[in-house]
Amino acid sequence: MAHAETAPKGPIVTPPAHTDAYMDMSARRANWRGFGTLTAWSSMLILLVVGYSVFTITMGVPWIGAMIGFAVFGILAGLLMNLGGAWIATVVGLCVLGVFIEILIWLGGALL
Repeated sequence: MAHAETAPKGPIVTPPAHTDAYMDMSARRANWRGFGTLTAWSSMLILLVVGYSVFTITMGVPWIGAMIGFAVFGILAGLLMNLGGAWIATVVGLCVLGVFIEILIWLGGALL
């Protein structure tokens, strides 16, 4: 007769490291919080860039007016969504980039 191994009778103290069912909940919450922040930033950036483009190209709104309007909208939306100071710096940086591009366009038009 073959002898069978006996199974351990005590509870499992430490779960296997490869199962995600036992992932630390603080790490899981941080992961989802990061995903939510990334989604909010990406959505707001797309909204600002596409909105600014639509207002200036198709609707004929002057570029400076559209830029100021979307900068105010972006900052207020960022404050309401708690995106922090980095978001405000990003919106201001986009405005500076937009002014720089408009200056290049004006210089290119002056050369023609």
